[in-house]
Amino acid sequence: MTATNDDVQQQLDEALAKNEELQAKLDQVTKHSRQWEERAKANKTAADELEQLKAEHDKTVKEADELRAWKQSTEAAQERTRIARQVSEKTGVPADLLVGDDEESMSAYAHKLDQFAHPKPQGMPNQGMQPSGTAGTNPMGDVVHQMFDNLN
Repeated sequence: MTATNDDVQQQLDEALAKNEELQAKLDQVTKHSRQWEERAKANKTAADELEQLKAEHDKTVKEADELRAWKQSTEAAQERTRIARQVSEKTGVPADLLVGDDEESMSAYAHKLDQFAHPKPQGMPNQGMQPSGTAGTNPMGDVVHQMFDNLN
């Protein structure tokens, strides 16, 4: 069995046709692969941008939280100053000397501070007691009265 030129030519033509078909498929697969490669690069770029946006978002949220905390502390300080001014007007104690965060504690401290700065006079040790003796029974007192009575 020897192959004739026509048989060899036919096999060669079939092999070339198959080769062209495989080359077409290879070109199609390569084209498809490049499309996916471009999509992957685009997705990578989008993913990088998304990560950057997430980082910026986190930073913005943190800054917003810090600003909210600052605002709350500033408002609390303003409210405390307002209350201290009211208590100062009521008690006469300077507002910058008051301690406390609410009106009740500031008023109590102002009262204590006022008591310290302006103590109430204490009475005499026997104040409010009844005298133990009777008038005129003191012999020295009688002598003094007599001396002054003679001067008239």
